[in-house]
Amino acid sequence: MKTQFSKVGLTCLMIGLLSLTHCVDHVLDPLVIKTLPFTTGLTFKVEATSLGDKPVTEYGIVNTSYLRASPTPHNMDPTVADRKIVFPTSIGLGINQHVIPSSTFFSGQTFFYYRAYAILDDGSVIYGNRLAYTFPDPF
Repeated sequence: MKTQFSKVGLTCLMIGLLSLTHCVDHVLDPLVIKTLPFTTGLTFKVEATSLGDKPVTEYGIVNTSYLRASPTPHNMDPTVADRKIVFPTSIGLGINQHVIPSSTFFSGQTFFYYRAYAILDDGSVIYGNRLAYTFPDPF
C-alpha cells in the first residue's frame, strides 16, 4: 500500500509539474492605428490594422496649428491635451472616417500637425503616425 501511494503521489506531482511548464501567460494584442491624410472637404481618416484586446472608449484625431511667422514654438506631436476631433462612431477594423465643417476649424491657421489617437478603457492612449499640412498663404 505504501509503494502504491508513492507511485500515485509521484504521478500526480509529475502531471502538475508538466502542466506548469506548458502554462503561458496570455499576451494582449495591441491596438494598432495609422493616421491617413485628410482629404478635400476635411474628411479625417484613422485606419485600424488591429483592434487589440482592450475596449476603445474614444478615438479620433489630435492636432495643433500655428499661424505663419508665429513666434510660438510648434508642438509637432499633438496629444490628447491639445485639440481633438472625436469620431462619433465605434472604431472598426479598416478605415474609419469623420467629416468636419471647414469654416469652424481652420480660421487662419497655416501650419497643421495631426495624428490619430485612441483612448483605451484603462486610460492609456495609443497614437498613430504624425502628419503635417501647410495651408497656402492667402496673400
